[in-house]
Amino acid sequence: MNVVVVTTASEPMKEPLGELPDTVRLMHVTWGGREVQNHAALAIAAPNGPLARFGTRLSRVLQRGPVLRMLERVSPLDRGARFWRAVRHDERIPTTLADADLLVAGDRDANLACWHLARRLRIAAVSGYAAGTKEVLQWGMQ
Repeated sequence: MNVVVVTTASEPMKEPLGELPDTVRLMHVTWGGREVQNHAALAIAAPNGPLARFGTRLSRVLQRGPVLRMLERVSPLDRGARFWRAVRHDERIPTTLADADLLVAGDRDANLACWHLARRLRIAAVSGYAAGTKEVLQWGMQ
């Protein structure tokens, strides 16, 4: 079974799904990630131009209150939306996920990218490490 953890964390967790059977191959898709122990990681380049820096500053301003945070979540400035745009434009994604059996969204900001990838590539997806662990264990019992 091939499991891909999609996360916006630049430092992926060493064992996000706990102790896994030897038949499970784990890979991370991260923003600026690097290899973790025996798990491969595909680092997605974060946008860093002047417009991206302005968006990051504006996003920090929008974190000051609950109403402003809700406005940010539905705007293109949202961290999850920016991550999805970066993933969508990376040409390595289709070949990397070609043999994936399960996608796991590792954090709230990765949910949008994970959902879109699951729909486009017709792969099963779950949100959160606990749900991912449960799915892997159920898969192993079949």
